[in-house]
Amino acid sequence: KIQRTVVLAIIFFVYDTMPSEASDIPPNKRARTVQPDKNEPINALNGNEEGKSDESILDPISNEVFGRADEFAVAYRERKPYPHGMIHGFCKEGFLEGILEELKQNSKVKFKETDLFRMYQSVDLGNLQEGSDLADNMPNLMKLKAAIYSPEYRAFVEKLTGLERGTLTDEVDCAANCHAKGCHLLCHDDVIGNRKISYIIYLTDVEPLWQDKDGGRLELYEAIPENAEKKSRCVPGALPVKTILPAFNSMAYF
Repeated sequence: KIQRTVVLAIIFFVYDTMPSEASDIPPNKRARTVQPDKNEPINALNGNEEGKSDESILDPISNEVFGRADEFAVAYRERKPYPHGMIHGFCKEGFLEGILEELKQNSKVKFKETDLFRMYQSVDLGNLQEGSDLADNMPNLMKLKAAIYSPEYRAFVEKLTGLERGTLTDEVDCAANCHAKGCHLLCHDDVIGNRKISYIIYLTDVEPLWQDKDGGRLELYEAIPENAEKKSRCVPGALPVKTILPAFNSMAYF
């Protein structure tokens, strides 16, 4: 649960080309069958089908992110309890501060509560269109969306996560979630239809720095088979295997 005033995060969900095949077991979006070719350089700027690229569309993202691609790919595969990644300093210095201010000044949030979560959520930012009044008032957010949605960035993520080229599509959901004191999101598997990758970009307070006592950690749980059968349904462990602090300008992906 959150102890400090607010955790604001932009959530992106990216989908693959085909829904998962029917099975007695829920699909596992974390299974990876393709390992990145160590002899092939990871280049974020060669992702579109025609071999052309537009470097400027990736401008909001720190150049260091792409320079550490090999490191991120190895870490993603080896992390437990399931493959996931964490990138600090995701956007260039000063860029996310602009988005944070834009969201505070222009985006309204609606309180939502179910048996799974308690939070405030913005309108669907995925359908925010260029030229609309809201989009015009949030130019930095629109630039970040364009970068995340771009074929160049999707190709980069496919290499980091071991997905086959062309797996990820431009079908992306996007919203800003605001967690005030007492808000929460309980343990869940994030497996919905053909959803493939989830991103969380944290916009917690820039100053003072977010601390452990402030709460809001992302908790990762091990999936434990209910019995020894090969197709046994898995349930989460009682305690998280790992937790991640929601530091400003960091992105978790899984």
